[in-house]
Amino acid sequence: MTEQQYTKRIRTAGAVSLWTSVGLVIATALFYFASRYRFYANDYTARWMLIASSVLAVLAVSMALLTIRKQVPQLRQTDNLEQKLKGYATLTANVGYSLLFVVVVLCAVIVFTNQNVLFMLAIVVVMMLFLTYPNIYRIKHDLGLDDEQMTTLFGNKYIASNDDNAQQ
Repeated sequence: MTEQQYTKRIRTAGAVSLWTSVGLVIATALFYFASRYRFYANDYTARWMLIASSVLAVLAVSMALLTIRKQVPQLRQTDNLEQKLKGYATLTANVGYSLLFVVVVLCAVIVFTNQNVLFMLAIVVVMMLFLTYPNIYRIKHDLGLDDEQMTTLFGNKYIASNDDNAQQ
């Protein structure tokens, strides 16, 4: 794969996971608050689904934070640009789609148990997706790229930093 294909994979994975989860949470909120249809599980099932989905959300956010904290410095140490982009594309896809799966599960549990408390956890997971969204400057920072590499990857979309003026 070329470097442009890796950047496209990074942007696609980030955008699909973020905007799908945002749309899903909004659709679930509209269904929950505007629909006259309700699903009620018995108390025992609703309680265990609430506990399981809460634990799942907390573990998923913790996993995402720890994975990013561990793998981003390793990717910065890689010498080859293509290897950096390949690893970052894999990292972005894994984290994004994992958190999207958690949002899907949380929204399903909200609908099937009528527990609106889980909206808070769904919003926290979506905020985690916003924080990890791979825009071009985040990619530069995470991978430790220089201005030449960024101009090669993104062309006119990248605005180079003016380090000479900043130091004076």
